[in-house]
Amino acid sequence: KSREEIKAGIDELIPKVRASFVVDTLVYLYRGGRCNAVSALIGGALALHPMIVVKDGKMDASRKYRGKIGKVIKNYAKDLEEDLKNAIPDRVFITHSECDAKTVEEVRDYIASLGIFKEIIETRAGGVISSHCGPGTLGVLFIAK
Repeated sequence: KSREEIKAGIDELIPKVRASFVVDTLVYLYRGGRCNAVSALIGGALALHPMIVVKDGKMDASRKYRGKIGKVIKNYAKDLEEDLKNAIPDRVFITHSECDAKTVEEVRDYIASLGIFKEIIETRAGGVISSHCGPGTLGVLFIAK
């Protein structure tokens, strides 16, 4: 393929990329200016864990979960099921920053049990997500049909 064809293919996929994460603590979002001190304090006291959706290069809170992070991450993965069913079935990425290995494995097993994807790739979150969201963050990334 020519350079132009490759670029056109990439440009076509960009709006179909779906990326979301659940964070363990609001501290890093506060430090990065993504939430205010009161929200971070109350969110920490109530054990709130927001789902962060990356769209058009911007991070926005989509929904909030409450409870221990291991349970929250499992619920987050289950909540993605309908979106995952509408994904291109080639591959899905599970990315995290220092999440408990057992929790990551449970998410992997759950996604595998859906029987949608040919390949499930586990990666470590990059610097931007890690610095904005902190340790204990887990995300699922895929390309929609």
